[in-house]
Amino acid sequence: MMSRLNKEFQNVQNPAFGAYVLWNFVRGFYSNSSLFTPFPLLFIVLPIICRGDMVELLYSTNKQSGLRYFTNKFLTSKVLKNDLISQIHISSSNMKELTLDSLRIALSTSLISIDYENALVLPISTTEHKSEPQSIVKIGRASEKLGYWCSQLTIHEISQILKVRF
Repeated sequence: MMSRLNKEFQNVQNPAFGAYVLWNFVRGFYSNSSLFTPFPLLFIVLPIICRGDMVELLYSTNKQSGLRYFTNKFLTSKVLKNDLISQIHISSSNMKELTLDSLRIALSTSLISIDYENALVLPISTTEHKSEPQSIVKIGRASEKLGYWCSQLTIHEISQILKVRF
């Protein structure tokens, strides 16, 4: 049992997977507004996407509903996991190295590019890859939706909704 759990941990917390997730987030952000993603937002992506329970709720939330509606779902008596939202900030700090390693891979594989002067991240390609394994398509779409929602808000609003500091 322990080896299976360890393997699952390595599958999710691996920089190549993280690069895919970050690229989808940046794609989603760009798809709504044709604006580039503020660099600090990349640090909230993996802490949310690497949590199965958060991905399930994110994936099942209508794209038009938005980030506030998504976070309000954690307050319902059916879910009642408001502490998950308050843990994003701590998880962001704990997963900083994984995010940076994932970012390096996304840059080196030309999934994304960075405007260093303005601290903005842009997708090199916005086209969904058809060769992605079915097992990660759902996660990619959830990450893309998260990016889309974040593009509708200011960093300050995202900070308040997700209870994080940038």
